[in-house]
Amino acid sequence: MMENGTIKILLVDDHTMFRQGLKEMLSTDEKMRIVGEASDGSEAVALADEEGPDVVILDVEMPGISAAETMEGLLGLSPAPKVLIVSMYDSPRLVRDLLGRGASGYLVKSASMEELLTAVRRAADGPQGRREENVILAVPRAVLERVKGGDEEGLSGREQEILLLAARGLSNRLIAASLHISEATVKRHLANVYEKMGVGSRGEASQKAMREGWITAGDLTRNDG
Repeated sequence: MMENGTIKILLVDDHTMFRQGLKEMLSTDEKMRIVGEASDGSEAVALADEEGPDVVILDVEMPGISAAETMEGLLGLSPAPKVLIVSMYDSPRLVRDLLGRGASGYLVKSASMEELLTAVRRAADGPQGRREENVILAVPRAVLERVKGGDEEGLSGREQEILLLAARGLSNRLIAASLHISEATVKRHLANVYEKMGVGSRGEASQKAMREGWITAGDLTRNDG
């Protein structure tokens, strides 16, 4: 992996300008070298397999496969790179989920250059495999407290399924048919979702879920059937 103390980095983000900004910040450390750039998850896994980066900086919101699927592919490589999530979303649910899947750290895109450089160094130097004491977080304090405290938004697995199908534009009848439940059950679950999320409609629920990072653009277009 690390050669002569140089940290090899792969950047994964579908916005060229953001990748350029990351490159400029990382180039201030002569020990860091960009070995590749990818604009979606599939490309990222293929490049990582070819270039053998020490650290992959991965955006959450990209076209194609999800960040979770991309991480699974990256961490399945041998040797596996460390994965640092960089996202505009700071939902505690999303942070916990991606850290639980093996990310070495999570930074919001408003993080400072020094926070980014420190996170890359710590990820590269850390032991293989995620350990609680080595996780790097650069998120708002309130989010950090909710991540550590285990505060959940409280949606059940079934409610999450129904929220996703509603966000995809399916009617209550089609959701019921897809999940083999009654329309009345769908309506009851949606009412619970609205109450827990503090919204009044499926449109508001979908927008909040996207904003919080619970649902991605890829989730909306993916065919699970």
